[in-house]
This record gives sequence, C-alpha cells and structure tokens, in this order.
Amino acid sequence: MDFQVSARKWRPQKFSELIGQEHIVRTLSNAIAMDRVSHAFLFSGTRGVGKTTTARILARVLNCETGPTVDPCGTCSLCREITAGNCIDVQEIDGASNNGVAEARDLIDNVQYATSSARYKIYIIDEVHMLSKSAFNALLKTLEEPPPRVVFIFATTELIKIPETILSRCQCFEFKPLSNAQITKQLALICGQEKIQIDEKGLVEISKIGAGSMRDAQSLLDQVIAYSGKKVDTDSVEAVLGIVGGTTLELFAQRLIQREPSELITVVQDVVNQGKDLHLFCQSVMEYLRNLLMVKVSSSPETLLNAQTCNLEILKKQAKEFHADELQQMFTILSRAEMEMKNTSLPQMVFEMAILKLTETRPFKKIDDLIRKINQAESNVQSIRPSPPPPSLSPPSSPPRSAADSFDPAAWIKIRQEVSRQRPDFDHYLDKCQPLAPNEKEIQLAFADSFTLEMVKTLENRKFIEDVVRSVSGHEVRVTLKLDAAADSPAAASEPKKKTTNDGGENRQKTESEIIQDALDIFGGIVVK
Repeated sequence: MDFQVSARKWRPQKFSELIGQEHIVRTLSNAIAMDRVSHAFLFSGTRGVGKTTTARILARVLNCETGPTVDPCGTCSLCREITAGNCIDVQEIDGASNNGVAEARDLIDNVQYATSSARYKIYIIDEVHMLSKSAFNALLKTLEEPPPRVVFIFATTELIKIPETILSRCQCFEFKPLSNAQITKQLALICGQEKIQIDEKGLVEISKIGAGSMRDAQSLLDQVIAYSGKKVDTDSVEAVLGIVGGTTLELFAQRLIQREPSELITVVQDVVNQGKDLHLFCQSVMEYLRNLLMVKVSSSPETLLNAQTCNLEILKKQAKEFHADELQQMFTILSRAEMEMKNTSLPQMVFEMAILKLTETRPFKKIDDLIRKINQAESNVQSIRPSPPPPSLSPPSSPPRSAADSFDPAAWIKIRQEVSRQRPDFDHYLDKCQPLAPNEKEIQLAFADSFTLEMVKTLENRKFIEDVVRSVSGHEVRVTLKLDAAADSPAAASEPKKKTTNDGGENRQKTESEIIQDALDIFGGIVVK
C-alpha cells in the first residue's frame, strides 16, 4: 500500500516546520549557531506534541553534510538516511522493549566505536521512563562522560519516573500541549493539500478531541475522511467522533434553567441511545457552562469564545437565567463526576446522579446577609413580645391559658428551621417576607414582592406552611398572606438594625461567633474559612 497516515506524511522535517514549541526551537537553534550542543537531552511532554520528531530533526541538523546547520538540506545522503530510519549512526531505541540492564550494557559497548559516516553518533531512546532502575544506573557513567561526538536524546511522557541522577546529566525540555487554534490551522493546511472539503467547525471539533496532541488530531482526521470521503460535513464529524452537537447542549441548558430533572435525564438517555460518548458529553456540558460563565462575567465574551462552535446570542440569553455561583457549582459537580466516570463500570449512573444534583444548586448566601436577617428577625420578635405583668401577692383571678392559646411569637425562628429541614428549596421564599404581629390565633406574613407572594399562595405551598406552623405551635393558627409594598422601599432597606440580647437582665451585643452560630442554626450549612 502506498497510503501513509497523515501523522507520518506530514511529519515536520525542519525546525521551522515545528508547531507550538517555539521556546525549544529557539534554544536548540542558538545552541547550534554558537556550537554549544549538549551531549544529552531529555524531551518530556504528552503524546503527539513533537518529542521524537524534534529528536530526528536534531539528528539531521547535527549530521547534514552542509552542517551542523539549523536548516538541513534534506537532500544529502545522511539527511535521506536519517529520514528513512536507515542511518547506522543514528539509532532509535524503544525503551519499553529494551529496558533491561543487558541492553544498556550493549549500548555502552557500542558507544565506544567511532561513527561510520556521520559527524555524530546519536542515540534516541523513546519512552525512556520504561527503563529499569538497573539500566538507568548502568547508563550513568557513560551519560556523564560520553566519548566524543556522541549525543543521547531521551523522550518520555512521564517525567516524574525519570531518576534525578539522569535529569541532572541532561538538558531538559518540556514540550507544551498544542492549542486548538494551532491544531486547527495545521489540519486545514493538510485538508487543503489533500483536496478535502471540510468546514472550520468540523476542524475545530476534531482539534478539541485531539486535546493538545497533533498526532491524535491527525489520526482522527484520517478516520473522518475514511467515513465521509473527500467531502466532510459537521454531522459526519460528530457521528464518527461520538460528540454531541451545539443544539443538544443548548437544549440541555434550557432544561437546566427550568429545573426539570426528568427532562434532563431524557436528554441524557437520547444521547446514549444515539451512541454518543458519555464522557465527551460530560466534557461538552462543562465547556458550555464555562462559556455561559464567560458571557456573564466578561464585557467582551466574543474574545473568550470560539465563534465556530457556539451561538453567542443564545449564550447571552441563557446566561441571564443563572447566577455566577450556580455555574461554578455546576462545573465543580460535573468535574468530579467526569473523574468518577473513568473509575467505574457504571458511568451512565454516575453522570445521571450528577445531573440531578445540578438542579439543586443555589447561589451562595453571604454571611453578612444572614447576620442581617437574624438581627432583623430577633428585633421584630423583641418588639412584639408582651411585657411581663408586675409581681402580685394575690393569686391570678383569671383562669390559666389553655394549650390551644400557647402560640409563642418567637416561634417564627423555629418555623424557619423546620421549613429549612423539610424543604430547603422553599426557604428562600421566606427570606422575602416578615411576620407581622403574630399571636396565638393568627400569623400574618407580609411579602416584599407580588411574585413571591403568588408562588407561596399556591394550594400546595400554602398547605405546607400551614402544616409547619401547626406542628411548631401545637395548635391551629390562621396564616394570612399579604403584600407589603413598604418592605422593599429604600428607606426600610437602609435602616440599620441593632442586635441585642437579654442575658441575665442586661442588654449586650452578641459576639460574632454567636451571630454566626445563629445563622447556622436557622439556615444550615457550614463555615468555610
């Protein structure tokens, strides 16, 4: 077969053709120009970012008949032999299959011999972290004091596994993952040369799945071309790669705005039934939440988003329905779920549980707001508490109050606690109301806005609040709901409330720790320091 995969056919042959590793190219080029080439290099980085390719280019740079030069001719016999992998003086060794001490000793014995035709004898050891400890130890002396005209080039994807004794004897270069833009540009160049028709959105999707690896992205491109032929559309890219399109993500976000758990699970089921990759879907949802947050916090979000893969107008519209805190919490939930999905045999269930948890997120409450609400609630209780009767030596003439008349106005705090315990989602409605003149027969709740009032007035919610009041007071109490327009007026909102408590007959200000504890008792939660 004459066909060559794109990763081999389009492998860079010069430093100028390398993509995304400018810092390494500049350092090596300057070393060549100043004749300060080290005898040992270590290239580290994720797969497919150019480590082995750079090692081969460096071998040609050092051995080209016109060099050493940063721009090898590519036509001389040595350049052609190194490119084809046939040069006797440039040996490429697989560290995974030659990892024993015996292989290391053979290498050390061969190092002593002079080159046959090349200027430098070069040993490229790929996946060098696979060498055994004994093999590393055998290399130490030779690596520190090699014979003249010998260069070692090590490549690894796991730098942490390389012994410090080896690292200290090498010049270490870390190869960075390529950006999506760099990969997309190179894929577009390849498609142009190969006469492949594909839109930019499809190339962007391939680049994203490549995750910083040019080789992975080129392999995916070959796969897509094999599926679609010379004309590739976005639907074909999504079908081959198992990714979810923007329309599904927009629908998912809309269901999340409406807090519809069953509809969200239905979207997940549809994705699974279509044969899409659930891990990629989770990552796509995370990216969509990130885009929503960027739209919300940035004055010019178009500079932070890829216009080819997202609809900015829809993002702006949906972002208005979320609080920034909610988006951050949702991203964290999905990030943890994505990690758990990799380590379980039931990834779909893990993802579905995380999706249900998304519907329970709420904006964070600031501790200052909680303290203010506690102060306001207790001030109202103190203002309506009846004064105790003066002491009397004679027994009371009236009969004692029955249990049915024992409703304590201060029980409002207990009512809030019980509401939080039973229905945390209902508690935020009561944040926007004040109890007015509660007594043993009736409690009036004045709401600051008509929307909240209408929500609480529904048959289900009204019955719930009446049941809670009855359970706390121990008897039937009429609950009256009304609108208090003055509750949210600027004057009322700006009036400071002073927090005092009666302790042993003396008024004193509560300490900060006591106020925070009150907030925890009423609203629940933990203190994060």
